[in-house]
Amino acid sequence: MTLMTRRAALTGLASLAAAPLLPAVGLAQGGSLAGWGVVLIHGKAGGTGPLNAIDRQLKSAGAVTTIPRMSWASSYRTYDETLAEVARAIAAVRAQGARKVALAGHSLGANVSLGYAAKFGGVDAVIAMAPGHRPEFIVTVAGDSLARAKGMVAAGRGGERARFTDFNQGQTYEITTTAAAYDSFFDPDGPAHMSRTAGRVRAPILWLIGSDDRPAQRVPVGGRTITIAAGHRDTPTKGAGEVVAWLSGR
Repeated sequence: MTLMTRRAALTGLASLAAAPLLPAVGLAQGGSLAGWGVVLIHGKAGGTGPLNAIDRQLKSAGAVTTIPRMSWASSYRTYDETLAEVARAIAAVRAQGARKVALAGHSLGANVSLGYAAKFGGVDAVIAMAPGHRPEFIVTVAGDSLARAKGMVAAGRGGERARFTDFNQGQTYEITTTAAAYDSFFDPDGPAHMSRTAGRVRAPILWLIGSDDRPAQRVPVGGRTITIAAGHRDTPTKGAGEVVAWLSGR
């Protein structure tokens, strides 16, 4: 290598070192999901942890994502107030440049994703992963709590907090929330009835079902169903590739 050639090479290396780092490819700059925004909605007891792996895969494919911490992590709000939380998350991904929006919910998050799409529309896809919270079944173990909540609402005490029975994955336990919030989530004739809300969704629906999940979780109505070898908690993780592939074809 001549002295001139060596100087040119060193100059090129210096220029590269001084150049600003470019964003990693896949974070909404390119990939099969470029232009998509995905709102990931967690379930009752698992928190956001079960969604971390699918969040990474969606981002790697180019999607903008958010995982809002929903109010039921500490106490239920009314179903309508909860849908307002979803609306804020949708606005957040749109503000980051998303042109299409998918709601991807796990367990109770699937219920709320369907509920939002049924009531307001305005989304391009719904992904129901291990869908959960079926008040028509929960009422068999929480009927007394529901009757008490309804009595409080009828007496004008809907904003009053009390202890009520909740149910998750075969376990019953006590929660503290307002009578109005409890009534809205646990009434079999209310907005949390998934089979009814799913029938009113106009966007494409993907049902991601774990083969080892409880049979009561399997409520596909319309759309496409993919069954994978998974339990309730790890369905989003083990089915992440299926979700990316399905969204990529939308």
